[in-house]
Formats: sequence, structure tokens, C-alpha cells
Amino acid sequence: MRYIHIPYCLALAWMVASCASFEQYRVLYNNMVEQSDLESAARLIEKKKFYQKDRNKVLYYLELGALARMQGDLEASNDYLNQADLLIEDRRASLGAKGLSVVTNPRVLPYRTEYFENIAVHYLKSLNYLQLNNAPAARVEARRTNIRLQELNDAVPDKPLKYHDDVLGHITMGLSYEMNGEWNDAFIAYRNAAELFIEDGKVSSYMGVRMPEQLKCDLVRMAQRIGFTNEAQYYNRLLRPSCPDDEGEGGALALFWENGQGPIKEENILGFNIFRYDDRSSLRFVNSRLGLEYDLGPEAYNQYNGFEGINNISLALPSFRKRTYPLRSAQVQFPGGTQQMEMIEDLNEVAEQSLRDRFHRELASALLRLAAKEAMEASLRSIKTKKKDSGEEDKKEEEDGEKKKEEKKEEKKDEYSDTAGQILGGAMDIINAMTERADIRSWQSLPAEIYYRRIPLRRGQNEIRVSFFNQYNQRAEEHVLRIQGQGGLIVRNLITPDARVIQPTAKTIQP
Repeated sequence: MRYIHIPYCLALAWMVASCASFEQYRVLYNNMVEQSDLESAARLIEKKKFYQKDRNKVLYYLELGALARMQGDLEASNDYLNQADLLIEDRRASLGAKGLSVVTNPRVLPYRTEYFENIAVHYLKSLNYLQLNNAPAARVEARRTNIRLQELNDAVPDKPLKYHDDVLGHITMGLSYEMNGEWNDAFIAYRNAAELFIEDGKVSSYMGVRMPEQLKCDLVRMAQRIGFTNEAQYYNRLLRPSCPDDEGEGGALALFWENGQGPIKEENILGFNIFRYDDRSSLRFVNSRLGLEYDLGPEAYNQYNGFEGINNISLALPSFRKRTYPLRSAQVQFPGGTQQMEMIEDLNEVAEQSLRDRFHRELASALLRLAAKEAMEASLRSIKTKKKDSGEEDKKEEEDGEKKKEEKKEEKKDEYSDTAGQILGGAMDIINAMTERADIRSWQSLPAEIYYRRIPLRRGQNEIRVSFFNQYNQRAEEHVLRIQGQGGLIVRNLITPDARVIQPTAKTIQP
């Protein structure tokens, strides 16, 4: 006979009932960002208890860091993002929390950022430092970006990920090194970005993005600058770049455009049928519709009693849903010419691929989580209680005759009732259904797409006009930047969560 502590079950039920709802806040928050109501969005993050919980604190700093940047407070933005970065480095959950997540759901753990979110932290910080003309800090951030990229490369040593590196990270590293006059390191960064598009001597797409012409030109230009003639000739032959002058007498403008709002992480319920092997040592979980099959293995089979009595299950796994946004392209007019902005990162594709890369690990974790829940439910159902007090029954037996004693012996096998076990088991079944939830937390204020273009500047005042177009190639919005060309590299970025243009120019920088 198996027993389980009832207060523990009650604690699980209380936790489910009292858990803050991420879903109910994010719709309101995303609408505020879309409408450029950044102050209200920041107040929402600061006030809601959900974001104050230790397990969600990294999201608190990430959102406030992005919002401060949109409002032009780049120093405050980096303060928030640095706090988030520290939490990311120390994101290992305690053993107690991990144990609790096995029988409840992964939302009780401290939020573990996606790899692309880690890269995005350093992208935002790098652009902040570059706009603040803080070249030394931008250089430090470039080194930290390189560490994050190495972590991504080494994430699964025995099975390389399809999303194993990040173009955006390398390009921002290259710009940071350029601003510091470290031409050789800049060349290496651009080369590493370019190599992601080159396979078997041919140029192809990476993470849904074609190799930008600007990247080709950056690579060849930097190779020529440091005297790598052979490399410059090799990439000229392979890539055939079309490179207009991207640096004038007044220097160059590196312009980034962040478009739309990134994908939303949602819960995806998958059903699996259970098939047992003849030797009863293991079993398979099969989803015929999606062509999925997973073998739990004999160790887990024995630990959880082979999922006895269970023939099918439903698991909650995360998935990303792409959001719609009105702008699709942008064109830059400047003194002397016109250039098209080029996409360098499609976060919709990156996010989906990052989940696909770890699908089997997520599936294994969900299966073990469900196995633990089913084992607990079986334990509750096995609880039996005595119908009558045994002391009173013995006293009665002494007063009865021998015949009645024989009759009582026959009745003793019915002394125990399974009613309590069935009630508790049913309650646990409800709790299991309520707590079978996927972790749908994510960094909401990231863009969907990131574009880049390098613009030559004349000395003195430059009027840079950026026209934005919708899916029908109709001009939907226009924005003017006024840049003082004084030589050297200037970095700016524009953000369009919707059709409104946000220019997060540092307050300390005169346009």
C-alpha cells in the first residue's frame, strides 16, 4: 500500500490557483508597445507582481531595458540589460525548484532565456554604446558577444544545431571593432558572418535570410584595408559584390532598422498513443499525424511502472506564432544616392528553429514530467481507509459466539474502503490537467526583423530620408534623420513596432 502527503497535493493546487497569468498581461503590454505608448508599457512592467517574482526577474530587466532604449535613455537601457545579463549567467535553477517542476510545470523555474535572446541582449547593448560613442565599452561588449556565440556553437556538442551561430552578433562585433580601429578583428567578425552563408563553395541562405550585399562589401572592404589581397580577390570572385561607395568625406552612417514585433510563444498540445514492446521493458510514444515517435527507455519505464493503465497522453509543449506587422521594406535616400535596407536577421525563423533544435529534449522532459504526475495519481488512488474502528470491532468479537466470529473473519477482507483514494486520485487527475502547461514566457519587445545598411556621409549636415513600404509596395511612412558628417563611423537605428517610427537617439548626442 502506498501513501502520499495530502498537504503536498494541496500546495500544488494552491500554486496553480495563485500563479500569476503571463498571458493576461502580454496582450495589453504588446498593444502599448505597438502604439508607442512606452511610458505606460514601462509602468505595467514595474507594477505587475508577475515580473517582480524572482523566477521572472530576468524578463523584468529585459523589457525595461528595451523600453528605455526606445525612449532614448540609452544609459538606463544598458543598466537594465546588464542586470539581465548577470541573471542570465546565473540562471541555473535550484534542485528544489527543478524537482517541483517535474510534478507541476516548467513555469515554476527561473526563466531560462532562449539563445537568440542572449545574443539580442548584446546586440542592444552594443548599439547603445556605439550611439553613445563609447568605443571602449562597445569593444568589451563585442568580446562578450563572442562568448555568447561560442556558447551557442557548443550548446549540443554531439549534435550540431541548425541555429548554431548568429549573423547579427558578428556584424555588431565587426562595427564595434571598426569604431576602435581594430581592423583585423573587424575582418574576422565579418568573415565569420559571411561564412554562415557559404556552403561547399556556394552562397546560400541562413536562417531564412539571403546574404546581404552590404555584408559582402564590408568583408571585401576590410580585407583590402588590412592588405589581405588574396582574401579580397577570393571573396570578390565567390560573392561578386556590388559595392557603391559606402564611406564619404564625412564618414559613414551604419543604419539599423528593427521592424515589427517578434513572435509570441504559445502552448501547443500534442497527443501521443502509447505502444508497449512485447518484453514489457520499454514503450514508444507515437503521434502519427506529425510523424513523431519517442522511446522513453527501460530506466524510466521501470521507475514509473510502465505507465500502467495509460494508453494515450497529451503533452504541453511551447511553440512560436508569428505576429503580423504592416511594414515590409525600406529605402534610404541620402545626398548622392539611394539604397535599399537589407534584412540581416529574421527572428521569426530563428525563434522557430531554436525550438525545433531542442524539440526532442523538450519532449523527453515533458514525458518524464507526465510520468511523475501519473505515478503520484496512482499512489493516491491506492490509498485505502478502514470502514470501522478496529478496537470497537475486536470488543464485539469477544461478545459474539464462535459462529459469529467465523462470519466476521469472512467480512474482514471488506474492512477497507477505496473511496478516499478514488476521490484524491480524481482530484490529482484534475491538478495534473491544470499543471500540464508549457513555458510560454519570452522577451516580448524584441523585433521580428532587423535590417542594415551603410550610408556614405558628406561633411557637414546630411539629410537622410527613409521611406517605409507595406506589403503592396505602397509608401506607408517616412522618417528624416539629420546627421552631422565629421568623419568616422556613426551608428543609428529606427524601430517600427507598427507603422510609427521610433528613433532612439541618445539624449547626449546632437543629431
